[in-house]
Amino acid sequence: MKKAAKSILLRPVCLFRKWKARPAIEGFISDESATLNAMGNALRETLDNVISEEEQELVSLIEQRRTSLLGSEKKIPVIDFGAGSQNSNRTEEEMKKGVQSMAFVSKICGASKPAFWAMFLFKLIRKLEPNSCIELGSCVGISAAYQAAALHLNKKSKLQTLEGSPEIAKIAEETLVGLDLENASVITGPFHETYRSVLEVGNPVDFLFNDGHHDHDAVLRYFHEALPYLSEEALIVFDDISWSPGMRKAWTEIEGDERVAISVDLRTIGIAFISRKKATKRRIRIPLS
Repeated sequence: MKKAAKSILLRPVCLFRKWKARPAIEGFISDESATLNAMGNALRETLDNVISEEEQELVSLIEQRRTSLLGSEKKIPVIDFGAGSQNSNRTEEEMKKGVQSMAFVSKICGASKPAFWAMFLFKLIRKLEPNSCIELGSCVGISAAYQAAALHLNKKSKLQTLEGSPEIAKIAEETLVGLDLENASVITGPFHETYRSVLEVGNPVDFLFNDGHHDHDAVLRYFHEALPYLSEEALIVFDDISWSPGMRKAWTEIEGDERVAISVDLRTIGIAFISRKKATKRRIRIPLS
């Protein structure tokens, strides 16, 4: 009951923030940067729920899959190579080895990107039309399905999505296969074992979504490892940048990196536009959530 009440109270706040974001979004759309144009249009269409019939058809199928997984009573073994909860304080060795447990599929699915942010990823890919895409952190395949669906409609590129836990990776594979998204593949194993080879296969990478290891050092490490494999102009989307002080610190350091021409802080998500061309550095904040 308390959760429902809190959700109702938060709606006006979210609507107010979205209303305040409008001027910045319109500024994106009119900017001379093609990348900012794409971001602005993606945000505008997400906020206004602008969606074509063929887009809606795919999105509805993905959301049906989400609903099915959220209603699952199945319990599976999980190996977590990440930071765990915000208060876990896992050591580097624990994260490298992985922490084993049992978890309900419904609870795992609950950690997937909400429909709003998943749709934003979808629209971002639709507008940017990247040629090579990578996702760190498949979970049960919901966000991967949104990205792969966008690539499918663009009729170009493939998605490689990485998941550390084998049983969760199987569910992600089932999600993508069940939706006939043959342009996406799930790579199973700890990121420190799979990431580099996936970057090599995808080289040059245009679009990278980091929704994996929520740890300050890991986020920075994967950022720096990706840089040599990125295209002349590439986008890295970082999820949960306000999840913990460590994640916020990592994002601040990434924003300050000389190779990041434009950074956009949406509070939940951070977007870093990497450009090898000389450009005036810009930092933009739109607190959407």
